[in-house]
Amino acid sequence: MRHCSVCKIECEKPLRCSKCQKTIYCSADCQKVDWKVHKRSVCTKPAILHKVDKMMKKWGGPGSTMDTINKMEQMAWEERRRNPIPVSKCDGCLLRFCGTPPDEDEEDDEDDEDYVKDVGDAFKRCTTCDYTICENCTHPDMQGVPYFDRPPGTCRCLKSNFGESYCLSSPCYLHGDGRKPYHGDRHPDVASSGYGEDAFEAEERKCRTCGVIARCLKKEHLKDAVPGMN
Repeated sequence: MRHCSVCKIECEKPLRCSKCQKTIYCSADCQKVDWKVHKRSVCTKPAILHKVDKMMKKWGGPGSTMDTINKMEQMAWEERRRNPIPVSKCDGCLLRFCGTPPDEDEEDDEDDEDYVKDVGDAFKRCTTCDYTICENCTHPDMQGVPYFDRPPGTCRCLKSNFGESYCLSSPCYLHGDGRKPYHGDRHPDVASSGYGEDAFEAEERKCRTCGVIARCLKKEHLKDAVPGMN
């Protein structure tokens, strides 16, 4: 039996939001009560993206092939965190750093128009997760499409990127560990945040991410793709 998202009672004939096709209501009255908040949170994503979320959960659910691959990958990265060593390739684009000889199974074909000998030196390395990238992978046009591509300029830490905490900046769809987005507290500088004063909580409080006392963004803005875009 489905429960109403507002009054929490069991719905004999549940109504579903026609836009996101996700939230359940017991009546039109409950939907009207919830609409002001709902349209700025769950309903900011088109129904097609909710379907993509559902498919991704199905494909990557417990016991699936993708789940097994993810666990193996996590184990490899945990070992790398415990025993960091200099890397020979960029973790973002997987191209060799300057001075690194090719692997035995690689062949240098300088006549190939797509041939790239190397990507220069290591440009950024996260001291927490050991993710290391070249300068090219930091460029905005290299970050790919959300839901389908892992942003190469984002390290594998959930709450920070190369040591810079996400809570200090405005929301961005690229923030997260590459699989799970960061939707925690944020307290960017109001003047440069891209938001008005009314987008922030009235009273200062302790940030649940870094512990700093500051005025945080209101909950309805934490899942914005970028400032001003739900």
